[in-house]
Amino acid sequence: MTMTPGDLILRLLFVLQTGIGVLGNTFLLLTYTSTACTGQAPRPTHLILTNLAVANVFFLLFKGIPQMILIWGVTHTLGNMGCKLVTYFHRTARGLSLCITGHLSSFQAITISPRTGGWMKLKDAALKKVGFSCFLCWISNLLINLFVPVRVGALQHSHNATRIPNFGLCSTSKKHTMSDAVIYVILMTSSDVVFMGLMLGASVYMVLLLHRHHQRVRHIHTLSTSHRFSPEAKATQTILLLATAFIFFYFINSIFIIYHSVFSKSHIWLHHMTTFLAVCYPTVSPLILILRDPQTLSFCSFMWKKKVPNY
Repeated sequence: MTMTPGDLILRLLFVLQTGIGVLGNTFLLLTYTSTACTGQAPRPTHLILTNLAVANVFFLLFKGIPQMILIWGVTHTLGNMGCKLVTYFHRTARGLSLCITGHLSSFQAITISPRTGGWMKLKDAALKKVGFSCFLCWISNLLINLFVPVRVGALQHSHNATRIPNFGLCSTSKKHTMSDAVIYVILMTSSDVVFMGLMLGASVYMVLLLHRHHQRVRHIHTLSTSHRFSPEAKATQTILLLATAFIFFYFINSIFIIYHSVFSKSHIWLHHMTTFLAVCYPTVSPLILILRDPQTLSFCSFMWKKKVPNY
């Protein structure tokens, strides 16, 4: 079978996307863990971002790399158990990414909220429970997705009326009643609705607070005096970019998934596009953090000075 230029471009795009994502998230993990190794107390947001980088790496390993292998023409590489494990871990990593990004947005919204009595108590509670909140994200997603492998199995070489191929490395079972399908949809979408609502609400609240802060700054500073955003405002803008990127890719990807589900006889390019969009956030998010987080930039500068000797 000959490879068209379109096939080559698609293959190179998946290789580039997965490679950048793995390298970017690994770099973030090295940056934040190096801070902890030096004895410095890590910032709460860095603890959350470390968990996000781990979730991104898991998603790329169990979704991006298998899809990249498939794109290059290698099929039937996973057995029945392999399909169940890969699907379970990539669905868990996807839920983790959503949960942790929602947690990050809500935590930052609480952090920049007015310093009144009620908010101060909430801030103290949020600071003390950062690690526990990340732990809950892990446990809840590991448990919620336990039933996912039941519906997934290896691709069948012969025609099997009880399985629906998904143009991937695995197939989905359709031997379920309508009530089973409804329960499955509710379980899969309930957590998404909760955390997407949390992320949207926190993002809108942060935008309003930043706008109010900008209005106050304009009244305080004269037109001839330049002013810079505070580190807290810059961090909020970075988290808003992360949340916006997640929401954008999530909704675009959801449209493709719904279309693919309704028209089950759709073309293979639709499956590839759906997977490409799903892997976009784990690839883009570390780039946003590397370019905007002062700590990652200083770590880059430190590593460069260490690598290049002074003459």
